[in-house]
Amino acid sequence: MSPITLFPLFLFLVGLIAFSFYWKNSKGSRGEKWVTRRLERLDSSKYLVINDLLLRYGANSTQIDHVVVSVYGIFVIETKYYKGWVYGGAESEYWTQNIYGKKFQLRNPVLQNQGHIRAIKRSLKLREGIPVYSIVAFSRQASLGVNPTLPVMYWRQVVPYIRQYDQPRLSETEVRETYDTLLSAGAADDVARKQHVQNVRQNQRRRDLAVSQGRCPRCGGELVLRNGQYGRFYGCSNYPRCRYTLHD
Repeated sequence: MSPITLFPLFLFLVGLIAFSFYWKNSKGSRGEKWVTRRLERLDSSKYLVINDLLLRYGANSTQIDHVVVSVYGIFVIETKYYKGWVYGGAESEYWTQNIYGKKFQLRNPVLQNQGHIRAIKRSLKLREGIPVYSIVAFSRQASLGVNPTLPVMYWRQVVPYIRQYDQPRLSETEVRETYDTLLSAGAADDVARKQHVQNVRQNQRRRDLAVSQGRCPRCGGELVLRNGQYGRFYGCSNYPRCRYTLHD
């Protein structure tokens, strides 16, 4: 083919890639907006909500979909917009999405949110006894195949889940100070967000490289092939100190 003939095909491929990127990100954005609207049902005199918080700690940053600060504790929410069957273990590096017989991997959102909570605790330097609750919320289009003891639920269950906690653990002054500290530690400018995206990609490449070399991306231990209740998987040789798993 001549260059002139190939040019429309090139434009089509570029457009397809751009659309795929937009669609992936717009789905996540719709999920965050839906949960944001649900969180508006909380009593604003008792619950202070921060949406889309890019939290900086040292040279690192992490993007948190929603944080709810209340006298009953701090709730950290990770939203997911997936269809099909979603399943995985508490310590697995990746979960699986099975949609129409095709399987895709996604980062374990429970571990992902634990990272968010660690960042919040580092930023706040909380006193002992203040609870920080993890919530991972999926759209109703997903059928969840996870341990029911995990803090994983559907979007519509988030507000009732938060309201079930009714024992005050923070003073009203602590709530306001916590809220203000998180806002001041956040980064809203485009430069900071672009740098965050680059850091996420670099971390992913480091994890992928470690796994390709047979090493645990968490502690550097050797990955050992094992047989479990649900089939074969790779586990860290430093178990039980490190509980990293990767399904075969």
